[in-house]
Amino acid sequence: MKAIIVTDQAAGMAGMKLMEQPEPQPSLNDVIVRVHASGFTNDELTWGPTWTDRLGKDRTPSIPGHELAGVVTALGYGTTGLSIGQRVFGLTDWTRNGTLAEYVAVEARNLAPLPADVDFADGAALVMSGLTAWQGLFDHGRLRVGQTVLVHGAAGVVGSMAAQLARAAGAYVIGTGRADSRQRAIDFGAHE
Repeated sequence: MKAIIVTDQAAGMAGMKLMEQPEPQPSLNDVIVRVHASGFTNDELTWGPTWTDRLGKDRTPSIPGHELAGVVTALGYGTTGLSIGQRVFGLTDWTRNGTLAEYVAVEARNLAPLPADVDFADGAALVMSGLTAWQGLFDHGRLRVGQTVLVHGAAGVVGSMAAQLARAAGAYVIGTGRADSRQRAIDFGAHE
């Protein structure tokens, strides 16, 4: 399969190369996903898990990218809840090869069904920003119906997700940001 690999941390993005790599094999509770869309942030090239495994051993060449949307092509032993041919989106483990490849092995628990009316690119783009917004609002903030929430950068990537989620949860949303982004923040769900 084709994949973008990195081998030299000092080289940064200039060190990324498109190369042939072996197709991944599913481990216990894994699925193999044919990647249709992937997300990548160049910050990943500064994260330790891009370069070393959980035991601190070098794991290069490694494949960056951790957000994905695609179709399940194989199931590992013990995998439940997903099926071959199913559209999915999700996030891969930081210490495993990522999604800048044709195929990726992912723990089934890190994937969710992708509705048929959601484009693969949109699905992959939702993962990190959506999870960040969700955790901030509901896991850490314990947002409830009727509360007021202040969303900084309400027209940005995470802020727009937070504004939409908070509004859908029945909160009053106050957004901050640049003056020229005011209408966009309101369109995403900010009341003011």
